Amino acid sequence: MLATMLAAAATAGVYVLLISRHLYKAAAPGRPHRRLADAERSATVRLLYGELDRAGYRAELEMLAALDAVGRPLVVPASEH
Repeated sequence: MLATMLAAAATAGVYVLLISRHLYKAAAPGRPHRRLADAERSATVRLLYGELDRAGYRAELEMLAALDAVGRPLVVPASEH
């Protein structure tokens, strides 16, 4: 019984460690998609505060989308037909 409880606790500990490592790597400040998300968030805040008009906001998001497309291109599999 004790061995089962220790094995379950060890498994849970490893699981928590793996999840925390994944979350840490995903939120690392040097990640390109993280920088793009921060830039998008900043543009949205400036739009809401009136520091950026709709055309400027649209232009910034188009630029961010182009940067994202270069860094992480969308690959669509070919049709089987």
